[in-house]
Amino acid sequence: MILSNPHTHSDYVDGKSPARDSVEQALKLGFVSLGFSEHAYQPVIDPACGLVKDVRQKYINEIYALKAEYSPRIRIWTGLEIDRMSPDTGEGLDYFLGANHYLTAPNGDYAGVDGNPDRLEEYVRTYCGSDWIRACGEYFDGLVSCVRAKKPDIVAHFDLIVKYNRHSNWFREDEAFLRLGRMAMDKIIPLCDLIEVNTGGMARSDQPCPYPVLPLLKYWRRLGGKVIPSSDCHYSPLLDAYFPRAEEYMRQAGYDSYYILGRGDTLFEEVRL
Repeated sequence: MILSNPHTHSDYVDGKSPARDSVEQALKLGFVSLGFSEHAYQPVIDPACGLVKDVRQKYINEIYALKAEYSPRIRIWTGLEIDRMSPDTGEGLDYFLGANHYLTAPNGDYAGVDGNPDRLEEYVRTYCGSDWIRACGEYFDGLVSCVRAKKPDIVAHFDLIVKYNRHSNWFREDEAFLRLGRMAMDKIIPLCDLIEVNTGGMARSDQPCPYPVLPLLKYWRRLGGKVIPSSDCHYSPLLDAYFPRAEEYMRQAGYDSYYILGRGDTLFEEVRL
């Protein structure tokens, strides 16, 4: 049973629940640790989708206050989800996740890969000639650049660009797509060897499986990569959403252990499957 979550959002940005509600839910579930990872400040692209500067410290102060209040019943960690487009360096945090949510054109135009699907389709038509494999390559290149620049502790939702593809059939998740994902993994693993098995898409958008797709998760294991299960929670009742599926999925990929946020002073703790 998975008893921790490293990717938890609150109502500071796009979550639906106050941070305290998630802590209380974690206690009900018997969690040993919980990590908050609000979206970092983004001044140019989607500024409303990140903590504005004067709210960042308020968020950090609240999570540290909850840590003190709920100790020793549960270990609380203070983090952020930092997109490649954010200038945030992770200062003052216990840990952070690195992510890529956008495709960006040279003229500054952009589309969110997990935002409005019509806008994403328009972007790919305009800037990629409707070539979705080219768009996937752009997405993975952006994720690699994020990891290189930010040096995150965890890589978030590795293949987020597939979010709407299961319903729209824009491209086949076959060898051309998988090759791009493997190439990105080859570049990422020397910099950060821990990625999420992220069930957030299952909870919020009817995804059939966690991120990343199983062939890529199997490849990550062959590279020696580590995994940490995450619900990418935006609503406290879904804090452990599809965690049994995450356990099954990790086993399918050949894993016999995974990592959680530690219950003491060590950031990560290995757990046997």
